Amino acid sequence: MDDEPQDQPAQVAIEPPTFKAPRMVSRPKPQQQEEEEIGSELKLGDFEGEQPLSISEARAVVTAVHEKRKLKAAEGHGVLGDRTHNDTQSIQQFVDYLEMFARYKELNNLTAMGGVLDANPQFTMAERAMLGSLCCDTADEAKTLIPSLASKMDDDSLQPVLDELQKYQDRLTM
Repeated sequence: MDDEPQDQPAQVAIEPPTFKAPRMVSRPKPQQQEEEEIGSELKLGDFEGEQPLSISEARAVVTAVHEKRKLKAAEGHGVLGDRTHNDTQSIQQFVDYLEMFARYKELNNLTAMGGVLDANPQFTMAERAMLGSLCCDTADEAKTLIPSLASKMDDDSLQPVLDELQKYQDRLTM
């Protein structure tokens, strides 16, 4: 019986511990942004579905908010006192920029511009904002600057819309 193999525990090779890196070793990759293109078809990328504003509309909104915050600060409301309305140099430059480039400064003219553009439902919101900001003189100029208009309207249909928009512009008087 000495020839019979004895039950000896089998020697298992012990592997040294290995280092495993955490799942995320570096910063996550930024999401791929969609392309933005103003061509025969508008591609707005991440801004698709957002409400664009013309420069005149942005001026009306920013001016109203800025004035309201100034009034609140003058009344003494707010934790920051006179800085409640954010009257920093960059805010003032932004307001000045909007004031300089807005073409529909009077509320009734701004409303009329919206009415003219609302009467043409074939314009997308982005095209409306661009037409209100660029203030094109001719249909050819509008179609050059906003190529997506070329497939929607011919020159004879677009020119009266542009003429109507020009009637409501606040012109500089010197």
